[in-house]
Amino acid sequence: VSVLNCVPSLGAPEGGSGMGLVTFQFDTSTPHPGVRIEDEIGVKDTNGGWVTLKATKALSPGNHQWGVKIIDQGDGTDGSGLMVGLLPKLPQHTLSTSLGSKYLSEMGGWCISRAGQVYGAWRCEKLMFGTGAVVEVDVDLSRDTLTLTCGKDKVVGHITGLKDTEVYPAVSLYYINQKVMFV
Repeated sequence: VSVLNCVPSLGAPEGGSGMGLVTFQFDTSTPHPGVRIEDEIGVKDTNGGWVTLKATKALSPGNHQWGVKIIDQGDGTDGSGLMVGLLPKLPQHTLSTSLGSKYLSEMGGWCISRAGQVYGAWRCEKLMFGTGAVVEVDVDLSRDTLTLTCGKDKVVGHITGLKDTEVYPAVSLYYINQKVMFV
């Protein structure tokens, strides 16, 4: 079991986050019941039931920074209906059945909800986000570290064995009218 231990950091440096040049795209080759991808934006059209959207490309040493803009957190009132995180490579038959009904950690991934709760085999300080926020993720595969930033708030952690795992940026949605995009 991999464990991520996060400690608070001092916030983003002046001038932004230094995000990479590559913007990830949602993988449209797997079924996404109740979600449509329109102009690079994932839109949840139904209420209830998890749907996970993953990127088309895995992270790599040269392609390890990504972000998700929360255009709309949707109509849910709790903070657990929107997850941002990493999804390990799964067999194709598992992808086609699981992405339309499970959230990230139910498929072996690591994620954080908009209320700052963590799911999966890791622990982290709270990092909350909502409508209008950009959650930035920087993964250092060689050091098994993960940095999550939202505005001036930042947490840094370690995932044991991350460098030996093929992982994809991903988002899990639950409530109607949720809208997200990679940035």
